[in-house]
Amino acid sequence: MDFSLTEEQLALQKLAHEFAEREIRPVAKALDQEKDPHKRFPWAVVEKGARAGLRTLALPEAMGGGGADVLTLCLVGEELAWGDLGVAVTFDQTWKISHLLERLTNEEQRARYLPRFLEDHRFHLAIAMTEPSGGSDNIIPYDSPSAGVRTTAVRDGSGWVVNGTKQFISNGGIAKLYFLAARTDPSKGVSEGLTYYIVTPDMAGFSIGEIHDKMGQRLSQNAELVLKDCRVPDANRVSAVNEAMKARRKFVRGSNIEAAATVLGTARAAYEDALEYARNRVQGGKPIIEHQAVGFMLCDCLAEYEASRRLLHYAAWTAGRDDLYDPKLGFLTKAFVSEASFRIATRSLEVWGGMGYMTEAPMEKYLRDVTSFLHSDGTNQAMRIRAMNFL
Repeated sequence: MDFSLTEEQLALQKLAHEFAEREIRPVAKALDQEKDPHKRFPWAVVEKGARAGLRTLALPEAMGGGGADVLTLCLVGEELAWGDLGVAVTFDQTWKISHLLERLTNEEQRARYLPRFLEDHRFHLAIAMTEPSGGSDNIIPYDSPSAGVRTTAVRDGSGWVVNGTKQFISNGGIAKLYFLAARTDPSKGVSEGLTYYIVTPDMAGFSIGEIHDKMGQRLSQNAELVLKDCRVPDANRVSAVNEAMKARRKFVRGSNIEAAATVLGTARAAYEDALEYARNRVQGGKPIIEHQAVGFMLCDCLAEYEASRRLLHYAAWTAGRDDLYDPKLGFLTKAFVSEASFRIATRSLEVWGGMGYMTEAPMEKYLRDVTSFLHSDGTNQAMRIRAMNFL
């Protein structure tokens, strides 16, 4: 079996690592501590990454993008998250939604939005699904008319009137295009009652509510979206009526896998900092890495990182092959890798001892950041429920 990467993949991996080292790491800690979300979001860094081609990396070359496959996106995402998880998630969210722009939109919609997406280095994408009344109900799904998305879209002449509230939306408030799921048949569950629309911040009745103040992953932005009698033309409908979930399957192959790659990059950063600390910190007359208690923790970190990385790369590779693709592998990769990353970050903090708990050390931020993916991109319990259906 050949596990070697292509020259193009190695070049993009190197580009992302050097970008993280040069542009992300020097500012991440200070921005993480910024209280004002408008000042905290790293626009300068994100725009530099966009100009380097990172924002449009997932879009096919024929449409003006980088044409990266899922494995390549995972390689780049891991390196960006080695710099900061929030920055990586901002790009990864746009990568994932790029597949909707590519595969769900029609020719007229692409003519309207694709040129702006390619030309504007601050044009990011988001998907609006989660609501105060339902998150996991949409993912599993719990197929009851009373569960899941409650935002409604009611036909009105040549368009739709949308009312509802979304919350925790990744890239909320910074995206310039949202794929929004709304209930169009209140008598059906989410599998048969939702429709996808494109909404943009300039639409009357669409506004940004609360910008969520998060424990970790603070350099990405999650926000509440408020739709009050928002008129959306039928020309912005991107799925058949009541077939949003059927359409969604066209882009989910790599979604959970890419998410896992980002959190693994942060876990790797935690391990590398712990390893360096253990080589230099002296207790008992020798570097603490020479004490078995510490050495064992570092060995466990490395073993879980390498196991996670191999599972991740295999899942990413098979996501692009119809003859090998297995839906449960994506769900389980996200669950396994995020939980392994949490354990790696926890052990890495313990290697630093009491200093690791101090905010002046880097370890507490790593732990706060990786914790987000125990639930982000779908709770791990929901991932296992989805996977069970394919056993």
